[in-house]
Amino acid sequence: MMNPTIVKLDEMRIAGLQIRTTNEAECGPNAKIGALWQRYYQEEHPFKTPHQKEPGVVLGVYCDYESDEKGEYSLLIGTVVEKNGELPAELTVKTLPASTYAVFTTRVGPIVEVVMEAWAKVWEWSHQPGNKRTFTGDFERYDGVRCADPNNAQVDLYIAISEE
Repeated sequence: MMNPTIVKLDEMRIAGLQIRTTNEAECGPNAKIGALWQRYYQEEHPFKTPHQKEPGVVLGVYCDYESDEKGEYSLLIGTVVEKNGELPAELTVKTLPASTYAVFTTRVGPIVEVVMEAWAKVWEWSHQPGNKRTFTGDFERYDGVRCADPNNAQVDLYIAISEE
Protein backbone atom coordinates (compact mmCIF):
# COMPACT_ATOMS: atom_id res chain seq x y z
CA MET A 1 0.00 0.00 0.00
CA MET A 2 1.14 3.53 -0.73
CA ASN A 3 2.01 5.54 2.34
CA PRO A 4 0.72 9.08 1.92
CA THR A 5 2.67 12.24 2.67
CA ILE A 6 0.84 14.73 4.89
CA VAL A 7 0.76 18.37 3.75
CA LYS A 8 -1.14 21.53 4.67
CA LEU A 9 -2.39 23.78 1.86
CA ASP A 10 -3.99 27.21 1.90
CA GLU A 11 -7.42 27.91 0.46
CA MET A 12 -7.56 27.47 -3.33
CA ARG A 13 -9.90 28.93 -5.96
CA ILE A 14 -10.43 26.60 -8.94
CA ALA A 15 -12.23 27.45 -12.19
CA GLY A 16 -13.38 24.85 -14.69
CA LEU A 17 -16.19 22.57 -15.87
CA GLN A 18 -18.34 20.65 -13.40
CA ILE A 19 -20.67 17.65 -13.24
CA ARG A 20 -22.55 15.87 -10.44
CA THR A 21 -22.23 12.08 -10.18
CA THR A 22 -21.70 9.06 -7.91
CA ASN A 23 -19.06 6.34 -7.88
CA GLU A 24 -21.82 3.81 -8.60
CA ALA A 25 -22.93 5.74 -11.72
CA GLU A 26 -19.33 5.94 -12.91
CA CYS A 27 -19.15 2.12 -13.01
CA GLY A 28 -22.03 1.86 -15.47
CA PRO A 29 -23.36 3.18 -18.78
CA ASN A 30 -24.24 6.59 -17.28
CA ALA A 31 -20.63 7.48 -16.46
CA LYS A 32 -19.91 11.19 -16.99
CA ILE A 33 -16.33 11.73 -15.86
CA GLY A 34 -14.57 10.61 -19.05
CA ALA A 35 -16.80 12.83 -21.20
CA LEU A 36 -16.12 15.81 -18.95
CA TRP A 37 -12.35 15.36 -19.31
CA GLN A 38 -12.74 15.11 -23.11
CA ARG A 39 -14.85 18.28 -23.23
CA TYR A 40 -12.41 20.17 -20.99
CA TYR A 41 -9.53 19.49 -23.37
CA GLN A 42 -11.53 19.75 -26.62
CA GLU A 43 -12.70 23.22 -25.59
CA GLU A 44 -9.06 24.10 -24.72
CA HIS A 45 -9.82 25.26 -21.19
CA PRO A 46 -6.31 24.45 -19.90
CA PHE A 47 -4.96 27.06 -22.31
CA LYS A 48 -7.69 29.69 -22.34
CA THR A 49 -8.68 29.95 -18.65
CA PRO A 50 -7.45 33.40 -17.52
CA HIS A 51 -5.61 34.24 -14.27
CA GLN A 52 -4.08 30.77 -13.78
CA LYS A 53 -1.71 30.47 -10.84
CA GLU A 54 0.06 27.39 -12.23
CA PRO A 55 -0.26 27.19 -16.03
CA GLY A 56 0.08 23.58 -17.19
CA VAL A 57 -1.41 22.14 -13.99
CA VAL A 58 -4.95 20.73 -14.14
CA LEU A 59 -6.92 19.55 -11.12
CA GLY A 60 -9.77 17.08 -10.88
CA VAL A 61 -11.57 18.39 -7.78
CA TYR A 62 -14.08 16.24 -5.90
CA CYS A 63 -16.32 18.41 -3.72
CA ASP A 64 -19.86 19.08 -2.49
CA TYR A 65 -20.00 15.55 -1.10
CA GLU A 66 -23.50 14.43 -0.16
CA SER A 67 -22.03 12.12 2.51
CA ASP A 68 -18.95 10.01 1.79
CA GLU A 69 -17.61 7.98 -1.16
CA LYS A 70 -21.00 6.27 -1.48
CA GLY A 71 -23.05 9.47 -2.04
CA GLU A 72 -23.28 12.10 -4.77
CA TYR A 73 -20.43 14.54 -5.33
CA SER A 74 -19.37 17.19 -7.79
CA LEU A 75 -16.32 16.84 -9.99
CA LEU A 76 -14.79 20.08 -11.21
CA ILE A 77 -11.99 19.82 -13.77
CA GLY A 78 -10.05 23.06 -13.82
CA THR A 79 -7.09 25.14 -12.82
CA VAL A 80 -6.18 27.17 -9.74
CA VAL A 81 -6.89 30.83 -10.46
CA GLU A 82 -6.17 34.16 -8.76
CA LYS A 83 -8.75 35.18 -6.16
CA ASN A 84 -9.85 38.39 -7.89
CA GLY A 85 -9.58 37.58 -11.61
CA GLU A 86 -12.62 37.89 -13.91
CA LEU A 87 -13.58 34.53 -15.43
CA PRO A 88 -15.73 33.43 -18.37
CA ALA A 89 -19.38 32.71 -17.49
CA GLU A 90 -19.21 29.08 -18.68
CA LEU A 91 -16.71 28.22 -15.93
CA THR A 92 -17.78 27.07 -12.48
CA VAL A 93 -15.68 28.43 -9.62
CA LYS A 94 -15.14 26.53 -6.36
CA THR A 95 -13.10 27.49 -3.33
CA LEU A 96 -11.47 24.65 -1.40
CA PRO A 97 -10.82 25.57 2.25
CA ALA A 98 -7.35 25.49 3.76
CA SER A 99 -6.86 21.84 4.72
CA THR A 100 -4.52 19.07 5.73
CA TYR A 101 -4.15 16.47 3.00
CA ALA A 102 -2.87 12.92 2.72
CA VAL A 103 -1.06 12.91 -0.64
CA PHE A 104 -0.93 9.65 -2.58
CA THR A 105 1.43 9.48 -5.57
CA THR A 106 0.66 6.92 -8.27
CA ARG A 107 3.13 4.68 -10.00
CA VAL A 108 4.09 5.69 -13.55
CA GLY A 109 1.73 4.17 -16.11
CA PRO A 110 -1.39 4.72 -18.21
CA ILE A 111 -3.18 7.67 -16.64
CA VAL A 112 -6.67 6.16 -16.22
CA GLU A 113 -5.26 2.91 -14.87
CA VAL A 114 -2.92 4.49 -12.27
CA VAL A 115 -5.58 6.94 -11.05
CA MET A 116 -8.15 4.18 -10.58
CA GLU A 117 -5.57 2.07 -8.72
CA ALA A 118 -4.74 5.03 -6.48
CA TRP A 119 -8.40 5.67 -5.62
CA ALA A 120 -8.76 1.99 -4.66
CA LYS A 121 -5.79 2.47 -2.31
CA VAL A 122 -7.33 5.67 -0.91
CA TRP A 123 -10.60 3.88 -0.12
CA GLU A 124 -8.70 1.01 1.51
CA TRP A 125 -6.50 3.45 3.47
CA SER A 126 -9.45 5.59 4.58
CA HIS A 127 -11.09 2.60 6.27
CA GLN A 128 -8.02 1.91 8.43
CA PRO A 129 -8.22 3.02 12.09
CA GLY A 130 -6.92 6.56 12.61
CA ASN A 131 -7.39 7.72 9.00
CA LYS A 132 -10.31 10.13 8.77
CA ARG A 133 -11.37 11.84 5.54
CA THR A 134 -13.22 15.13 5.93
CA PHE A 135 -14.94 15.14 2.49
CA THR A 136 -14.43 18.92 2.29
CA GLY A 137 -12.70 18.60 -1.08
CA ASP A 138 -10.16 16.21 -2.60
CA PHE A 139 -8.27 16.54 -5.85
CA GLU A 140 -6.09 14.85 -8.43
CA ARG A 141 -3.17 17.01 -9.59
CA TYR A 142 -2.01 16.59 -13.18
CA ASP A 143 1.11 18.55 -14.04
CA GLY A 144 2.43 19.21 -17.51
CA VAL A 145 5.68 17.37 -16.82
CA ARG A 146 4.74 14.06 -15.18
CA CYS A 147 1.47 13.84 -17.14
CA ALA A 148 2.76 14.98 -20.55
CA ASP A 149 2.52 11.40 -21.86
CA PRO A 150 -0.85 9.88 -20.84
CA ASN A 151 0.63 6.38 -21.25
CA ASN A 152 3.46 7.10 -18.80
CA ALA A 153 1.94 9.46 -16.27
CA GLN A 154 2.31 9.99 -12.55
CA VAL A 155 -0.47 11.75 -10.62
CA ASP A 156 -0.85 13.03 -7.06
CA LEU A 157 -4.14 12.52 -5.18
CA TYR A 158 -4.79 14.99 -2.35
CA ILE A 159 -7.29 13.65 0.19
CA ALA A 160 -8.56 16.11 2.84
CA ILE A 161 -8.13 14.59 6.30
CA SER A 162 -8.89 15.38 9.91
CA GLU A 163 -5.82 15.96 12.07
CA GLU A 164 -7.40 14.38 15.16
